[in-house]
Amino acid sequence: MLMTGMTGQVGGSIAAQLAPHNEIHGLARFSRPESKQGVEAMGIEPIACDYTEGDFTGVPRDYDYVLHLAADVFPDTIDSGVRQNAEGTGLLFNHLHRAKAWIYVSTTGVYWDHPDPWYRYKETDRLGGSTRITGRFAYGTSKFAGEAVARTLSRIHNVPLTIGRLNWSYGTHGHGGLPVGLMRRLAAGEPVDIHPDWEMVGGPIHEDDLSEHIEGFFDAASVGGTITNWAGDDAVSVEQVVPWLADEMGVPYRFNSTRVATAYPRATDNSRRIAMVGKCRVAWQDGFRRILKELFPQFVEGGRS
Repeated sequence: MLMTGMTGQVGGSIAAQLAPHNEIHGLARFSRPESKQGVEAMGIEPIACDYTEGDFTGVPRDYDYVLHLAADVFPDTIDSGVRQNAEGTGLLFNHLHRAKAWIYVSTTGVYWDHPDPWYRYKETDRLGGSTRITGRFAYGTSKFAGEAVARTLSRIHNVPLTIGRLNWSYGTHGHGGLPVGLMRRLAAGEPVDIHPDWEMVGGPIHEDDLSEHIEGFFDAASVGGTITNWAGDDAVSVEQVVPWLADEMGVPYRFNSTRVATAYPRATDNSRRIAMVGKCRVAWQDGFRRILKELFPQFVEGGRS
């Protein structure tokens, strides 16, 4: 299997769990020597390449599976986001079109905003990207474009494809994801940003479940794309999570009302994903407690955990 994005939070956790049982090559720019060393330490063969440039010299073509996780999650403009997340995907797909199946990891940020923050978005709902998030409008739009490119290449080359629209992923790798960011702010005594007009609702999904779903996603792939939400089973808001975490950690909490919050929260209808790979094994409360014990043991001793 070839993976992209394994130096990031999601890819790093998935790579670490799959590498002992699979032959994996990891494609990245590896501009920092330590990132290459980290990939090698997981037993993954590093391949240096910037796929957005379209130069695949030295990149093999005969992979059984491709897991495309890499993305520019903070593009400055629509144009730069499309170049990275859509055009780059097309160039990579075209080079690796001999694969038995592809997974393109997208985001629930592709959905058009529903007025009800607790609305469970379905894969068939209106797309276009969120307009609520100041400074991140380009991400959802560019990933929407990336989905279209991946679906087109899937049809041109007759390669089965699954598109997973990822939600609040979290774990111990990289920055840990949004939930771990909340824990860090509470540990530092800092306020948590919330939006004044709508709750920030999402479906936290633990890295263990993400890794468990990969094989099923490849099995469910179809020419033209099998599209599924990729989130935890339960929806919960930042406004609910923060008091819960504060209680577990034994610390006070404060909210800061701002219109420039940078999260892409979504509550999702997960029926399609459950039919594909089953329910998640890690409930968000259990997953959060595991992270607290591993990363913030000093607060766990003072709190309820």
